[in-house]
Amino acid sequence: MSDLFRRVKGFFVPGEKDAFLRIQELAGLGEESLELLVKILSSSGNGTSNGSHNGLHDIELCTERINILEKMGDKIAQSFEEMLGRGSITASIEYDFGRLADNVDSILDRAHALSRQLRRVTRRPLREAKEFDAMNRKEMIHLVEIGLTQLRAFRKLLTIAGTNRNEAMELAREIEQLRIMGEARLCLLPQLPRNHN
Repeated sequence: MSDLFRRVKGFFVPGEKDAFLRIQELAGLGEESLELLVKILSSSGNGTSNGSHNGLHDIELCTERINILEKMGDKIAQSFEEMLGRGSITASIEYDFGRLADNVDSILDRAHALSRQLRRVTRRPLREAKEFDAMNRKEMIHLVEIGLTQLRAFRKLLTIAGTNRNEAMELAREIEQLRIMGEARLCLLPQLPRNHN
């Protein structure tokens, strides 16, 4: 039995325990997808050690893995919605669990969309895309890393749920601060140029 399950065992009813585990599984997929997104963004754009143009091969591999993670996340989210439909979770917290699952699933969806956009721009670089790359890649990495830190804090929060209220509240405040930082930085980023084919 996992450490999380033992800690949460006496705190939630059985359906809620399962919901917590599914949300943690979703968060793990989100964490991996953000790590891959940082790898895509960290690509120098000048080729890689294996000689592929603009690191396209590595970007393709990362994008495909993110695609798989996103599909896995969709299956977990769908099974979660079915669980909510069966009434497995106390009505008073059903809405919160649903929002939590939706928010974590949206991380996967956004990472997937951004990785596909970056792959498209790398395949057919436009003059605007090169300028975008030069000006914004580091800022995008920083923004994704803020999200990754936030997601890791969230996963830690899930593991201590019901055991240490003070630490849980501190993690919740940290997550909120990271959200505010991320939103502020997001306002500074222009949109990726689109390739019109």
